[in-house]
Amino acid sequence: MENFNLTEDQSNALIYFQEITQIDSNEIGIQCLSMHNWDVQRAVNTVLTPNSDLPSTPEIVQNEQRIPPVTSVTARYMPNYALQLFRTPLSFLYTFYLKLQPFLPWRIIRAAFSFFRSIIWTQPRPYPRPYPGPDPGPYSRPGPRPDPLREIEDYCRYFNNEYDTKHPTFYQGLLSQVLRDVQREVRLLFIYIHDKNSTLCDRFCHEVLCRDAIQLTVGDNLFWSTSLDTQEGAAASRLLTANFYPCLCIIAHHGSQQTIQFKLDRYTDCDQCLAEIINAVENANQTLQYNRERRTISNSRDRLLEEQNAAYLDSVRIDQEKAEQRQREENERRKLEEEEQKKLQEFTDFRDRLRQSLPSEPSSTENDIIQVSIRLPDNEPIKRRFQRTDSAKLLFEFAWTNVNVPNQFELLWGYPRKRYQYEQLGDEIIGDLMKGNTETCFLEQIDEDR
Repeated sequence: MENFNLTEDQSNALIYFQEITQIDSNEIGIQCLSMHNWDVQRAVNTVLTPNSDLPSTPEIVQNEQRIPPVTSVTARYMPNYALQLFRTPLSFLYTFYLKLQPFLPWRIIRAAFSFFRSIIWTQPRPYPRPYPGPDPGPYSRPGPRPDPLREIEDYCRYFNNEYDTKHPTFYQGLLSQVLRDVQREVRLLFIYIHDKNSTLCDRFCHEVLCRDAIQLTVGDNLFWSTSLDTQEGAAASRLLTANFYPCLCIIAHHGSQQTIQFKLDRYTDCDQCLAEIINAVENANQTLQYNRERRTISNSRDRLLEEQNAAYLDSVRIDQEKAEQRQREENERRKLEEEEQKKLQEFTDFRDRLRQSLPSEPSSTENDIIQVSIRLPDNEPIKRRFQRTDSAKLLFEFAWTNVNVPNQFELLWGYPRKRYQYEQLGDEIIGDLMKGNTETCFLEQIDEDR
């Protein structure tokens, strides 16, 4: 079509015109479009209209040379009635999609798709093992990892049931926590790792840990114990490089470092083992004494520095603080007086309103009445008759009308005596709380600080 000197829009219009009208001649298509100023819709309507004036000869405008039909255009068009049938609705849907695409929540759609895919297709992933070894152990199985604190609690119950409760008090916490505590409190740390499958561990527990001698040796130091099949036990075994069980170690902090003062290499006799432990504790006391001296010197130096700084700051601010203190005291005194006066006035107004709104006292001849006597702490009792259907709050409102009654109090009546407060009462009536014809209530003041 380039030989016809057509623009790109004209070439597209010609192709579209030929596809609709099925006219293969380029000359007739160009002539029809030229007659309608290249308006494809008008040219198609003219061709499809019966008895329309179509060009009868494939003559082109003068000075334009006739060329053979373009085979590429003819070969490109292959009539497909199914596509022509769905061409209009598909074009409409595609146009609607292009206009709606910028407003679609693609992030929400992807999140929903990922959620449903995770529900339909799940693949369990096992937890990594805390320590190497040929035995996969319980930590290689898929599922939630057990709580280390719960494992230690279960081990303590196991030890008490399996051996005895007369043993050094086990520290209920993680290894990292007990290490921090012994460093802060300057104590020794006894660590015992138990192997449930070892007969030596059974002997050690019965012959050493459950005797009074080991409790006296431990004293006020901390004793931490766990089993090898727990997470904390595996971590402690790696930390202590334990190759023999029962594993008993004594740890002390030398400065900021943790040092192993004693480690049980083998166990043959209980007396010999206790002697080694006692000897190790005596040697470790030197390290404790060194740590205590360092702690005392550090605390003294810090305390002296703080005292010097405090004295210097006090000497600079002393006059200003005294003036501010006097001003604050004066403001607080005035504020308390104003609040007290305001509360007194509010309570006086409240008492006047109660006196005006309090219903009249029923006569003694009426039915379903009850005689109530309220005993005040330092005055004569006040008495009044009430209907059994009256609200229980009316007892408090009647008491407030007396000038000797404080603004906050509670009433006690019944056997056994029960305390009632105004705010705690709801829709109860007097008949629900008092069964007799006469009732005596005791009034007790409530402190405002309670």
